[in-house]
Amino acid sequence: MSKKQLVLVYFGNEGAADEAVNAVKQWDKATKEIKLGAIGILVKDKTGKVKTQKVGKRNTGVGAILGVIAAVLSGGISLLGGIVGGSIIGALFHKGLGISKEQMAKIDGYLNDGKAAVGVLVKAEEAEAVTTKLTELGGMAAESYEVAEEIVEEAVAAAEAEPAPQE
Repeated sequence: MSKKQLVLVYFGNEGAADEAVNAVKQWDKATKEIKLGAIGILVKDKTGKVKTQKVGKRNTGVGAILGVIAAVLSGGISLLGGIVGGSIIGALFHKGLGISKEQMAKIDGYLNDGKAAVGVLVKAEEAEAVTTKLTELGGMAAESYEVAEEIVEEAVAAAEAEPAPQE
């Protein structure tokens, strides 16, 4: 079973995370060795609920995985643009999302005070370069989690099965 890495790098605010995403997308286009998929951003809203902002299609691997993380951090209840099926969230989380309860608490803590996390799902051999690039762009407290390809596929399938959020 193939493994991917979920790289999470934290930024001081959502604007800085957006700027980093734009820079990483340009770097991706200019670098033959790195070919990234979608990138997502995790933030807390004013009520403390974690939300995802996908950069690209909502059913991509990183969007689906970040949707699971946001759902877990928000108590598994309905999320705009995320996975809403509580049983799906639980199954994916317990099957091996690769993030412990302690690590989830750490992620939650990093998102306080308007901070944001940029999440990128990459091939294992790309994780170090992506982490380095996001850190150069002002990111801090970089973390990487191993995620089985099977989990990514199940998260994508679950996201595709959910109705699109109403604008």
